[in-house]
Amino acid sequence: MISVIVPVYKTEKYLHRCLDSILAQSYTDFELLLIDDGSPDDSGAICDDYALKDCRVRVFHKKNGGVSSARNIGLDNARGEWITFCDSDDYVDRDWLIVYEDYLCCNHDIIIQGVNKLISDKLEEIIPTKLQGGLEEKKELIVKLFTWGIYGYTVNKLFKHELIEKESLRFDENSTCAEDSQFVSKYMEFVNTYTYID
Repeated sequence: MISVIVPVYKTEKYLHRCLDSILAQSYTDFELLLIDDGSPDDSGAICDDYALKDCRVRVFHKKNGGVSSARNIGLDNARGEWITFCDSDDYVDRDWLIVYEDYLCCNHDIIIQGVNKLISDKLEEIIPTKLQGGLEEKKELIVKLFTWGIYGYTVNKLFKHELIEKESLRFDENSTCAEDSQFVSKYMEFVNTYTYID
């Protein structure tokens, strides 16, 4: 199972689109953890509504502490073998998770997928297609991820839950900049096997 962690704060305008896109996945073996980070708008209530309608959704309400603390609550409560993240003002393609399916049993420490960004109705592919991945040294992989501009993303990576717990990895709650990149960097220290896919 995949645990999808979504930190939520003041995104009532975009939240339905985000959650609908995740719950419409063609891959269904996932749980959706919504972490309401003390939102002053209706975001928390929207999360609760989704939990009532779909048993895959679990909601956690907390005092505002920032995106890192919200993600850490998700990590503390995740049940899946794999973990990924999505921001509550973003949305994903219906095949976002199913492209990982063939690689879930390959004993990789991380699986990285290509990214297409849709900004103002313009689709921008920011990672080459038809990748032949996972064969080079880890250092070369990291250089490629930086070159492609996707090193710090968490939405395009599956992290192994067992490894996160073994190494006590969490987001830095004292940091207010590039929290995603910091987490990815800490995680990559312990990665031995990996692949990247379209």
